[in-house]
Amino acid sequence: TASNCNMKSFLGALAILAVLAPLTAAARLGEPKPKVNAFIKTLRDLHRGRPEEHIMTRAKAHERWITQKLDNFDDDNNATWSDRIYINEKHFVDGSPIFIYLGGEWEIQSWDISNTLLADITKKHNGTIITTEHRFFGKSIPITPLSTENLEKYQNVNQALADVINVIQTLKEEGKYKDSKVVISGCSYSGAMAAWIRKLYPDIIVGSWASSAPIVAKVDFKDYFKVVGESYQTLGGQYCYDLIDNATSYYEDLFANGKGDQAKKELNLCDDFDPKNKRDRWQIFSTIANIFAGIAQYQIPANYDIPKQCSVLRSFSDDDAEALSKFINWKVHEHTGECISATFDGTTGYYEWAKDNYEDSDLPWFFQTCSEFGWFQSSGSSHQPFGSSFPSKLYEDTCEAVFGSKYNTTGIRANAKATNAEFGGLDIDYTNVYFVQGGLDGWKKVGAGVEEGATIIPSAAHCSDLGSISASDSPELVASKQKVIALVDKWLAEA
Repeated sequence: TASNCNMKSFLGALAILAVLAPLTAAARLGEPKPKVNAFIKTLRDLHRGRPEEHIMTRAKAHERWITQKLDNFDDDNNATWSDRIYINEKHFVDGSPIFIYLGGEWEIQSWDISNTLLADITKKHNGTIITTEHRFFGKSIPITPLSTENLEKYQNVNQALADVINVIQTLKEEGKYKDSKVVISGCSYSGAMAAWIRKLYPDIIVGSWASSAPIVAKVDFKDYFKVVGESYQTLGGQYCYDLIDNATSYYEDLFANGKGDQAKKELNLCDDFDPKNKRDRWQIFSTIANIFAGIAQYQIPANYDIPKQCSVLRSFSDDDAEALSKFINWKVHEHTGECISATFDGTTGYYEWAKDNYEDSDLPWFFQTCSEFGWFQSSGSSHQPFGSSFPSKLYEDTCEAVFGSKYNTTGIRANAKATNAEFGGLDIDYTNVYFVQGGLDGWKKVGAGVEEGATIIPSAAHCSDLGSISASDSPELVASKQKVIALVDKWLAEA
């Protein structure tokens, strides 16, 4: 893992990307970069870290590189690599705490630790604030190529957590940090990391704040889109929900009744889309749903993000199907008229290319979903407006095609089961972790709930509590942020 303030620039930057022709599995180093298809774009948008605020001042954080072991659990492997962090020591006095915002499946930025609640807490305690870059993301690439073999050995949450511990130990070797206590925070996947690092290293971490943390691995994550639908119904109105539902049903009916070419034309899909290929059909319906999910996942109620988007959707046409088509084409390519590419071969071809061409790659995160977590957002729930045409099998088949037969449906489910066995899922046997969920965040369905002591913020979305206390915050959001401040005081006092 928010506002949509950067969505236009994000999509604009990608607008030149177009059709991805099927590639062979034997992608070669130096091969021209394939054009990212719409399906991958929408997945990328759903895993882009914390929302960027409109910030007038930037953090005085500086980049630093930490030497890490390639394999934290193999004493015979002495290979190392350089891991990036951003660190701001402006307020630090000797012995004061270290506050770490964990990087997840994204490239870290200096503004990750600027104008945030954690930055405010850091200032209060005269501490140092850091954000760490997760191995295989951003500039922190431990090894290439990104082959299945290398990812299996070196890309997993346990390796990443051990990296964070090494960052802490490296700092503590400096005299001024030797007595510093450590508090962790994270959002989305890194929120789960924040919880699990407290579980695994309670003698090093005094407490963790886990925002929108998915702590239950689940392969067929069908409840996600149920909550996305609730977001549109609650904040956008029944008309918006029905518009999406009606338009999706219209296109599903066209494909089901042998009119796939008509659907292809009306949706402005590229020539490489095969209406008779079920995996291509799965891709386009998943892409459409992901576009709406991206809006919902990062909406801020005070900004009326969903009502505004629903108004734009309706403004394109009085005909529901035409409105939907024009809306998704606008979201993917703005108003260029460029066709939408969403094919199974395009996706697997991009991932094959990324094994040897690792810059700006989504491959390491996709591998973790196959090898540890699942979280495949499917159309399995009937209580949502996005149809029933993208089962979790879409992702399972992609895992197997890219990483091999070991990552078939059976293997993926076994992997998710092993993750839950290791970390406990909702059986939380660790202390000093504060869980926060947005009431309209689909990820809450695999996160801690009220029974586990989590705070649920009504109408809020994903990682909505990271910013400084603001006049636009709801009373519940302010209360949760004040609770974080009080808990950190308590953790530090008791440690």
